[in-house]
Amino acid sequence: MTREEFMDRVLLPLGRLTAEERESVRRELEEHVEDRMEAMLDMGWDPALAESRCLEAMGDPVEIGREMARQYRGWGWLWLGRAAVALTFVMCVLALLGLGMLGAAWDNLQVRLRPSPAISTGKVENIEAEADLDIRAEVGNDILRIYQVFIGEKEGQRSAMVLACMYDRLPFGIVADNLCNRSELWNERGGTGNSAGGRGNYGVEYAVRWTPVEPGDTCVIWEYRAFGETIRLEIPLPGGEETA
Repeated sequence: MTREEFMDRVLLPLGRLTAEERESVRRELEEHVEDRMEAMLDMGWDPALAESRCLEAMGDPVEIGREMARQYRGWGWLWLGRAAVALTFVMCVLALLGLGMLGAAWDNLQVRLRPSPAISTGKVENIEAEADLDIRAEVGNDILRIYQVFIGEKEGQRSAMVLACMYDRLPFGIVADNLCNRSELWNERGGTGNSAGGRGNYGVEYAVRWTPVEPGDTCVIWEYRAFGETIRLEIPLPGGEETA
């Protein structure tokens, strides 16, 4: 079955949609097929085989359309569109990656409200100041979030350590990896430190970086580079005059 045939069969039970709404559903499904294929291609799959397996993993296209029509009839186009995305994600993820992906989806949801507590503060000695942050930036389909900063000693230097995470905008989306390796933390003099660690799964990626700072410094800069795009986020240092 070609991708075009698959999309037509999903849309068949949704006869009440306008032409514009049907095109929107098709476009959303196409985008998420491409997203899933991209993850598989990164793992070395042949493009034709990746598309075929991705479509197979979604299940019966007619049943997908029927379930969408039954469950979301009368809720309006907004909820129907969200349901289409969520249902497609669930079926594709469960088939391709198993139940373990549900844990990644849970992490993706959790990180939007409360990211993991400081995963590397034990590597910072004599902490003199810290602050919770909520600095976010869109990076393609993902969100980069800066959520904590510390000032203390790192490798014998007064340093700032910043904690960040990245997650897909959609709960069952696959986040880009290598957040730590694609990021640098710069001080006001253009100096940078090293990675202090990172971890993650399909749902969310965490990273910790540090850089030396001096009394009087007011901020550091988190720089993320990927896919030809550079994101620079200014991070205020905690403590103000108390740490100067």
